[in-house]
Amino acid sequence: MSEKPESTIGELGKQGLARFVGVETFMRAPYKPDLDGVDIALAGVPFDFQGGRGSAKTGPSQVRQMSGLIRRVSYDGVAPFDLCNIADIGDAVLNPMDPRVSQELATEFVSKVADRGGAVVAVGGDHGTTYPVLKGLVRNGPVGLIHFDAHPDTYDDPYGGFIHHGNAIRAAIEDGLVDPKRTISLGIRGTRFMTTDRDYHDRHGMRLLTINDVVELGADETIAEIRRVVGDGPTYITFDIDALDPSYAIGTGAPEPDGMSMREALAILRGLKGLDIVGGDVMEVAPPLDPSGHTALNAANIMFEITCAIALARTAKRGNAAAKGA
Repeated sequence: MSEKPESTIGELGKQGLARFVGVETFMRAPYKPDLDGVDIALAGVPFDFQGGRGSAKTGPSQVRQMSGLIRRVSYDGVAPFDLCNIADIGDAVLNPMDPRVSQELATEFVSKVADRGGAVVAVGGDHGTTYPVLKGLVRNGPVGLIHFDAHPDTYDDPYGGFIHHGNAIRAAIEDGLVDPKRTISLGIRGTRFMTTDRDYHDRHGMRLLTINDVVELGADETIAEIRRVVGDGPTYITFDIDALDPSYAIGTGAPEPDGMSMREALAILRGLKGLDIVGGDVMEVAPPLDPSGHTALNAANIMFEITCAIALARTAKRGNAAAKGA
């Protein structure tokens, strides 16, 4: 019998397991709920407000399943698992009966990673969970924000003081977690509640690109505009899956026609490498609305690109620190 060759497909592969075998983790990363040595934590935040079209709280589970198809090296040659210690740390344990308590628990969950100097890539859950992720992660002043979405998410709150999927970006700005002048929302489109629903962006110096703006600019100029807005400072990426056209993401609570293609989205995300990306998320995958897993597969690929950008940023910082210490 010939000698068994050394596997090159990751930790689970080194155990001789096929993709369909073993305990599912994000991108088949090791499971490390103790956070020991973790540079980039892949985490689920399984929470949504009731009353929506779908159930995004089951998003992390399906994205984990579909992310088993992700390989170790990106299309453009980035190998994040070789650059950083990346692990699945499990899901935040939340209270499905109390949204406010759930957000507090999600913040505590992420804070444990940030306290150890780690970065987080979260999978929701509805877009309201971006707020507790940011609250747990941000430490030294507000961060820049790259916000992919069909909707501005800066609405007034009609629900009695709740932070939810329609106002989480606004709440993050008003609580000093996000710098509005270093924030760009892109892919905005669809029917609107009112003609003034984008005024918050204008009043606070935020940049907003509608889907028509993105198409007119093209990927390269869109990337250039994002880089201009966020600059060199620490920046977070939040990707509501409804930024994609429904043909790529029907499994979401508020799909809007005429969205980004996966080609456009991936091209833009890949163009963000080199920025100081400190964390990110993919939100609003609702598996009951797409049992095929097509939406979750696209979310997993977006998650991987965000992870690549963070791994490169952390590697660059280590190199700069080493150079200064030499």
